[in-house]
Amino acid sequence: MIRILVATVATLVASPVFAQEEHVGAEPYRLVCQSCHGEEANGDVAPPLTGGQLDAEYVLAIVREGFGQMPPISTRELTDDQVRDIVGYITWLNERESSPASVAVEPSR
Repeated sequence: MIRILVATVATLVASPVFAQEEHVGAEPYRLVCQSCHGEEANGDVAPPLTGGQLDAEYVLAIVREGFGQMPPISTRELTDDQVRDIVGYITWLNERESSPASVAVEPSR
């Protein structure tokens, strides 16, 4: 019985869905960005955010000012630190895609 429980917990911890929810930027991304940029930032209504390197300050400027079809997002919706955490989450997604076995989960704050 204990072996089954341990195996089940190990499977859950190793699953990508569980791991992405543990990243500090996953929740703010899900709440504010996912509806346009897709579940794992691969694009949907809006362009993909994965596949390249992101500069946190550049992304912060786009988030605050808006760009093209993207409206500005106020500090009431996302703090500056949450935007930086989202950039970290997207960077983590990029690294995970390149090397799934070597990416560690960033601890929550």
